[in-house]
Amino acid sequence: MNAAAVTTSPDRAFTEDQHAIWATLYARQASQISQFACREYLDGFDILQLPDDRIPTLEELNAVITPRTGWKMVHTSVRYSDATDWYRHFARREFLITDYMRSWDELEFTPEPDMFHDIFGHLPFFTLPEYAAFQDLFAPAFNRANADQRENIKRLAWYSTEFGLIREQGDLKIFGTGLISSSGEMAHALAGKTPIQEFTVENVLGHDKVIWSFNSALFVADSLDAFRREVMRYIETI
Repeated sequence: MNAAAVTTSPDRAFTEDQHAIWATLYARQASQISQFACREYLDGFDILQLPDDRIPTLEELNAVITPRTGWKMVHTSVRYSDATDWYRHFARREFLITDYMRSWDELEFTPEPDMFHDIFGHLPFFTLPEYAAFQDLFAPAFNRANADQRENIKRLAWYSTEFGLIREQGDLKIFGTGLISSSGEMAHALAGKTPIQEFTVENVLGHDKVIWSFNSALFVADSLDAFRREVMRYIETI
């Protein structure tokens, strides 16, 4: 990624069609998350107060997030950032928001993370210091790891922050942001159509990331702290 691809400018101009897709996705997912998302996400969602009718600006997002956790949102014109670039920004507490928005025929599922996924899925969590501390684990470990270890770190991040499940008082709730922003895969998972295993290093490292379809397996932990402890168990070996 070159320097011109990333900007902190809040003045991105999005089309009326992009704003309309955002509004449609927001309406679809808002009714789902109140029932199925984990407590941490719902707490962050209440704090962030995303607009329901348009794409928010960086200025709006950073005004809420940065004072709370020190993270800053930046735009990128790259549709799918390479992990090396991604974690280089993460080490600076910069979260990349792509300019790409899914099309009308991808409302249920998009194989590439779009701006709705980046903002609606991820950013409520980044208002929470305990979640930001969990994300802070990945970049330093990735940046000192060898090639095989980097692939394992990507798996652990994928099956926790992107597609993890969490137990709350005996109920299964959505923790991963890929599920939160995808009504199709959320429904598929909660209907019991995806095998679910415990989130352990041993279980997760046997599964590669799945980009172009629903995941063939998902992983569950008892809490955010349980995810953190298991990730740390691997990171401490690097």
